[in-house]
Amino acid sequence: MARDLKTLRKHGNPCGEAGGKALLCVSVEKHLAEAVLKRLGSRSLVDPDHLVTRSGDSILIPVKDALGVNEALKEVSFKLVECSPPSKQRMRVEKVPSYDLIGGVAIVRDNVLGYMGEAELIQVLRSIHPGLRAIYVKEETVDKYRTPVLRLLWGEPVEEVLVKEYGLSFKVSLGRAYYNPRLSEEHHRVASLVRDGEVVVDLFTGIGGFPVHIASLRTALVIANDLNPEAYRLLCENIALNHRRLKGTIIPLNLDAREVEGYVKVAGRADRVIANLPKWSVEFTDVYDALLRPGGVLHIYVLSYDAESSIMELEARLPGWIHMGSRLVLEYAPRAGIYRFDLAKPDHV
Repeated sequence: MARDLKTLRKHGNPCGEAGGKALLCVSVEKHLAEAVLKRLGSRSLVDPDHLVTRSGDSILIPVKDALGVNEALKEVSFKLVECSPPSKQRMRVEKVPSYDLIGGVAIVRDNVLGYMGEAELIQVLRSIHPGLRAIYVKEETVDKYRTPVLRLLWGEPVEEVLVKEYGLSFKVSLGRAYYNPRLSEEHHRVASLVRDGEVVVDLFTGIGGFPVHIASLRTALVIANDLNPEAYRLLCENIALNHRRLKGTIIPLNLDAREVEGYVKVAGRADRVIANLPKWSVEFTDVYDALLRPGGVLHIYVLSYDAESSIMELEARLPGWIHMGSRLVLEYAPRAGIYRFDLAKPDHV
């Protein structure tokens, strides 16, 4: 049972009322709980020794510091109340699984179940995110569309969610089109490199992360392509969702990457090409060469166990191209990662 602090200061705690040691909890409406918990957690304000609980239509989040809470939640409607949440055993960090959170849905890799039981996994994720709608296990990624095979572990089936990246809205179809929430920062980072007036070609765009970010920041022409019809549908919807924020123009295409050059007549005119197809991107170097103007830039994403070896392979496939830099974008597996390599086409070509 939770009591408002003003009431408690006035009347005190009634004699005989059951409960353990009184703590402070942030009381928020259910639809705000996930965002509030994330904000408090980022500032280490959540009490790690007690469980998040429900009280009627509200969620109670045990906290450590009232002053810090007021500062962290300036723009949020909440109450700071006394509460007696059940205690929990401190979980060791290595027991918290790696997972992705997409619009209130948690997705974990199937290897997590090799060291964690299903019931324990559900309990851990729901204690971290009390507002979860569902938990899925990603069993594999299949076919040329890079779509994941998802198995519902807990909750109601969820087919489509809405996510935010830097204030931009994206519809995501779970299990039917490629989307990785960990690329949000990368979408924005690459978009920031684009200059006004550029012609950009994104050959494997998925639901449109790179194009929408670019067009929101720059007056660029972005040709966005994906072979997956479902990804193309979402790309078009995401362009429409964000149209008021777009400075640039996005042309959506549903083609094989090798057909883009002839369809939109951009051969040798693109200022920048984005190739986010990590397992197979090196197989399309002839396409990048045909699309880019001399001096144009290629951002190519490669699944690599050795970045130096990948650089050597790219230099062999694209002789004379200048390696401008590289960065690890995502950790993929032990000793493997997805890297972005930035290369410039030589001016003399």
